Amino acid sequence: MVNPIPKGLLLVVWMVVALVSGCAPVYAPISESGSTPPSESTSPSPETERSPPVAVPDDEDRRITPSEPVQVAPGGAVRRLLEEAWRYNKAGDYDRSNAVAERALRINHTEPEVYLVMASNYFAMTRLSLAEQLARQGLPLAGRNPAVKADLQSLLARISALK
Repeated sequence: MVNPIPKGLLLVVWMVVALVSGCAPVYAPISESGSTPPSESTSPSPETERSPPVAVPDDEDRRITPSEPVQVAPGGAVRRLLEEAWRYNKAGDYDRSNAVAERALRINHTEPEVYLVMASNYFAMTRLSLAEQLARQGLPLAGRNPAVKADLQSLLARISALK
């Protein structure tokens, strides 16, 4: 005669199977490339709806007039970090100034003043190649900030004079 399986063992096996199946990953359905899945709604999406035809203006209406350059101020956190970096720069603590400027750089790598303060620090530490490299990186970013652009160009001229 066959011994019946104890109910406690069946319960444990059932719990293990439930646990393992609950932890199994769920994969996305496989579809062939090039085929599009059927849409869930029957209404057309906004991208596929056709708009009414628009009259095309003549050449005079399509002229683009350049706008005046806008000086964009950096965000609050970057502005505070730059002020702190300039304070350390003026105090002669160039390493600390660079550390603060690098924090600002991680927040906004397109802010030209960050490159200016770092280039100024390296210039003061007579690390001219690094100063020149940073000034050159900041120059294209300073297009909308003429004051920083002029300072970067001035710094590059001073570096070139010392080389």
